[in-house]
Amino acid sequence: MTTLSVIVPVYNAATFLPNCLATIRSNYRDDFQFILIDDHSTDESPQILEQAAEKMPWLTLIRNPENFGVAKSRNLALEQAEGRYLTYLDADDWYQAGHLEETLDGLKRMDVDFVRTDHVRVDAMNRSVKRAPEKERDVVLDPKAQIGLRGSRTMVDYPYLWAGMYDRERIAPELFAFDESLRTAADRPWFWRLHLNTESTAVMSLKGYFYRKDANPTALTQAGNASTLHFLDAYAGIRDLALATENSEYIEKAAYGACRIVAFHVSMRARLSPELQSELFHRSSAFLNSFPREAVKAALTHFDLPTRIVLKKILRIEVR
Repeated sequence: MTTLSVIVPVYNAATFLPNCLATIRSNYRDDFQFILIDDHSTDESPQILEQAAEKMPWLTLIRNPENFGVAKSRNLALEQAEGRYLTYLDADDWYQAGHLEETLDGLKRMDVDFVRTDHVRVDAMNRSVKRAPEKERDVVLDPKAQIGLRGSRTMVDYPYLWAGMYDRERIAPELFAFDESLRTAADRPWFWRLHLNTESTAVMSLKGYFYRKDANPTALTQAGNASTLHFLDAYAGIRDLALATENSEYIEKAAYGACRIVAFHVSMRARLSPELQSELFHRSSAFLNSFPREAVKAALTHFDLPTRIVLKKILRIEVR
C-alpha cells in the first residue's frame, strides 16, 4: 500500500539529477512512490533516468512525447499517484535524509488537510533559512485566515509546492489540478484555491528542503520569453477567485499582490525584448484596471513613492 506519492517534474536537469536521485534514495521507504516525469528533455536527462530506474526499480518514470510545461507535467504525474498523501520535489533541489518521513509524521499527528514547512535557500555556496510567513507553529490553523490583509506577506504568498504535504482524502481532487495554459506562476492561483477551499492546515519548523535558487539556466525564474508574461494570466485567476468571494479583504489582498508582481516584472523588464516590454505595459495596464478601483487605491498605499509612480503610469490614475 502506498502512503506517500512524490511528484518530480524534470526538464533538461541532467546537471542536477544525480543529486536529486541521491536524495530520493536517502528518503525512500517501501510505501513511498516517486514519480519522475521528463518533459521531453533535450539533454541527457532521459538516459540518466533510465539508468536510475535500473538501480531503483521502484521509481515511476513518465516521458512526455513533447514539451508540455511543468503545469501539465504535474497533472499527468498526478494521474499515476497512488498515495493518500502528496508532495513535490523540483529536479534541481534536494531533501535532507528523513525529511519526508518527518513531514508525514507531522501531518498525521496534527490531523490537518495540509502542512507547510520552512526551507533552505541555496545560492551557490551560500545557504539561508527561509521561514514560512506564519508565526504560529505546530498548531491547527484556518487556511482562510492565512490569506491575510493587503500589505502583508502571508502563507498564500508562499508559493512553494514542495514546502508542504497534502492529504488527498481530505482535499477535493479538483483542487490539485494546475492550469495547463500557464508556463509559469501556475502555483499562485493553486494556493489561493487551496486556502479558500480547505478546512485546516499547520506550519512546521522543518528545514529539510534545499531550494537551489537561479542556478539552473532552464529554470522558469530565468525566463525572458513570452511565457514570462503568463504571470498576468495566473494573477487574473487570483483576481477572479477573490472577486467570487465578494470579500473586500480578499479582493484588496489580491489587488495588492497584483500591483506587487506587476511592479516586480516592470523592474526586470530589461530581460525582455522591446516587443515584449511593450506587451508587458499594455497588458499590465488592462489587468490592474480590471480590479475595483477602490481596491487598487487601497493597495497602492502600501508601496513606496517610486513604485507608486511606476504603477500610476501603468494605471493612468492619480496617486497621492
